[in-house]
Amino acid sequence: MLRSLLIFIACTGLFLSCGKKLETNPNTKMNNQNPPLEERIAAYSPCKINADLSHLSARQKKMVSILAEAGHLADKIFWKQTSPDALKLKDSLSLLTDEKGKNQYKYLLINYGPYDRIFEGERFAGIGQEKKPENANYYPQDLSKEEFEKYIKSHPEQKADLESQYTIVVRDGVKLKAIPFHEAYPEVSKLADKLEEAANYCDDKAFKNYLILRAKAIRTDDYYESDMAWMDLKDNDIDIVIGPIENYEDGLYNYKTAYECSLLIKDIEASKELQFFNAHIDDFEQKLPYEKKYIRKSAGGSNNILAIMNVAYFGGDCNKAVKTIASSLPNDPRVTDVKGGKKQMFKNMMEAKFDKIVVPIAKKLLDTSLLPFVDKTAFTSFVTLHEVSHTLGRGFVFGNDTLSVRKSMKELYSAIEETKADILGMYNHKHLLEMKVKDEDYIKRACVTYLAGLYRSIRFGAEAHGMANLIQLNFLRVQGAIKKKDGKLSIDEKIFFDKVGDLARMVLTVEADGDYNAAKKIIEQYGRVTDELSAEIESLKDIPRDLDTKYNY
Repeated sequence: MLRSLLIFIACTGLFLSCGKKLETNPNTKMNNQNPPLEERIAAYSPCKINADLSHLSARQKKMVSILAEAGHLADKIFWKQTSPDALKLKDSLSLLTDEKGKNQYKYLLINYGPYDRIFEGERFAGIGQEKKPENANYYPQDLSKEEFEKYIKSHPEQKADLESQYTIVVRDGVKLKAIPFHEAYPEVSKLADKLEEAANYCDDKAFKNYLILRAKAIRTDDYYESDMAWMDLKDNDIDIVIGPIENYEDGLYNYKTAYECSLLIKDIEASKELQFFNAHIDDFEQKLPYEKKYIRKSAGGSNNILAIMNVAYFGGDCNKAVKTIASSLPNDPRVTDVKGGKKQMFKNMMEAKFDKIVVPIAKKLLDTSLLPFVDKTAFTSFVTLHEVSHTLGRGFVFGNDTLSVRKSMKELYSAIEETKADILGMYNHKHLLEMKVKDEDYIKRACVTYLAGLYRSIRFGAEAHGMANLIQLNFLRVQGAIKKKDGKLSIDEKIFFDKVGDLARMVLTVEADGDYNAAKKIIEQYGRVTDELSAEIESLKDIPRDLDTKYNY
């Protein structure tokens, strides 16, 4: 998912892009050290996420409980993918009774492993590499990019398997070997069984078909058929996204996918309000601010599905550290080019973050005259437009329909793609105003809330959403669209959308051309933390960075 509606998208631990990877800038640490563990834990506000199931039948509720069991199995697989010793440490730390051990265990659960996902990937528990390995647990820990690429050049017959989204790479003597996920993880079989068991309680034929096909996909690592079936679901009250989805965990190439589970209950009334966007996705595509030669005839707008969902359970990749508040799926361009995408906004998660994080940030940083314009509806609407914008632009490089943008961008893809989705999400408000769907007052609310939201997401560190928001903030400040006076931030409304369009054009063109070097330059130039920004982030240290969530399952 490009989580991905992400969206979404990080306190004193900030990052500098350099070379071919997003690396730590040690000068951004406050007082040259990261906060003690107690403070890091406190930065995640405890929050119970509830979903209303009262309108569901007894059979539907039974199905939800079985799907949650499948989700817990996906969660366990993700623990295996994050680092070689994550599960071992989870078991050992759970037995400790001293305060330090209990804190390490609690923070381990938040981060899904012993590496801090916000503070420079720093190891905070156990003995191992000081920084979170780029290889995660997908490749041998001693395997470098240079060795991997050299090996593939000399063994081209193994290239597809070794670079597959659904394999881990191991050493086999002097050779490298790819092992499919369904063979590498014994939980896969039981997970698929649970999906089929849940299907027995499903009275919705289309959703039942999807569950059966998803079970097949889990067993074979071939997700095309189940993704196509998932896109045929339009009226289901219950949904589940489960399996290996996003590529963020693979810091080496962004090739390998991570297991997750999003178990969702549709908010029927709220979803009705979003159908306008569904009807205008193709209009947004035709109005993209870059060369007309790149613009596709259709973004699959008539097939795109928008829905407001409430989270019943998160597990695995989508539940680590910073929680996603929306998704845009599937990631397979073969599916989205034909059927569009499904954009799901997670209402109960969004509302919790807005209240606990966005509003306090706005009060701390924004000019007081702007505070009345910080708006919950504008926040959730931007999330929607972010997810819509993942569908916009090219999925394959212009002139080469076999080379995906994801592949051409390599490890930079996630940061560039999240930048595109965010900045286009903002840019498309201009079209809403032109279409008289929204008025000037609402557009101001959207701009002000977006500004506060940038600081929320920058505090995520160097992961894709945090870097994307850092790029946007720096670009708009350099261009004068975001101003600072008397220590408070404001927006130059006269040039704001012009500058937003300039950044959108830059990123869209990079993706359309598959220009890795240009993407690298964007990150190098704008993915930096200035002293002023570092001080602003430091001033937010008492505001929760994200949520420490609990669910009913």
